[in-house]
Amino acid sequence: MFKYQGSFVIDYTLTNLTGLRIGGAKEEFDIGGVDNPVIKAPVSIPEFYDDGSELPQGAPYIPGSSIKGKVRSLLEWALGRVEEMYEKNSADIEKAGKPCDCGKCSICIIFGTGDAKTVERLAKEEKNPPGPPRAKFFDAYPTKETLERLSEQLGEGIFTEIKTENQINRITSRANPRKVERVPAGAEFKGRIVFDLFKEEDKKLLKVIFKGLEMLENNFLGGYGSRGSGRVKFKELVIEFIPREYYTGEGQKKEIGKFNSVQDVINSLEEIIRNV
Repeated sequence: MFKYQGSFVIDYTLTNLTGLRIGGAKEEFDIGGVDNPVIKAPVSIPEFYDDGSELPQGAPYIPGSSIKGKVRSLLEWALGRVEEMYEKNSADIEKAGKPCDCGKCSICIIFGTGDAKTVERLAKEEKNPPGPPRAKFFDAYPTKETLERLSEQLGEGIFTEIKTENQINRITSRANPRKVERVPAGAEFKGRIVFDLFKEEDKKLLKVIFKGLEMLENNFLGGYGSRGSGRVKFKELVIEFIPREYYTGEGQKKEIGKFNSVQDVINSLEEIIRNV
């Protein structure tokens, strides 16, 4: 039986330790322009920051889907779900490479399963569907200080760098240069993850989320990771618990704590779960 109990709200700062490249759409053709632009805010957002200033048009950001997808992928490799999907669908390589859709494992419970037929089958045959996805990943936007620093050092309204790469033919030594856009190393983004509780045992799944973030720190986010891009670090994590009663006017938010790193959170998880 599912009953909403409350939500963990996890705010964090993400720093890209190397250039970050999450691709965006190229809407126009420019001779000599960038081959691979990064995703940017298409319009300015008024009163975006606490002091009332706006997020400027063209500011790079990190889609929540990029973080969620990468964390899920890493966890599926770590927990053996990729092998399971391959064994189950070895005759169909396209399906074999898709996210786990068993509807029973911790991955499907946390992130959801895109296969509606699986949910219907579990509800009918076993009366134990996975329920609503527990984790929601929101877009992460650059801090005001980051935009000011980049604009000051790169030029007014410029927030990215152009990295030129070269592919060299092994026989002829002919060069095939290309230009790619990245967010320079050292940029900081503010993001949020909300983890909903629908069963008492969901609290234990919180550890899976933070293990996924830890794996991401040891991997890469976005593209060109094998060429040095996308190394990131989470810091300044602030966690609070909002019980169901808060929304009915019968309870209060509970500040869990402030943590310097993902590892600090993992080390404190038993106490966090015990006190909620």
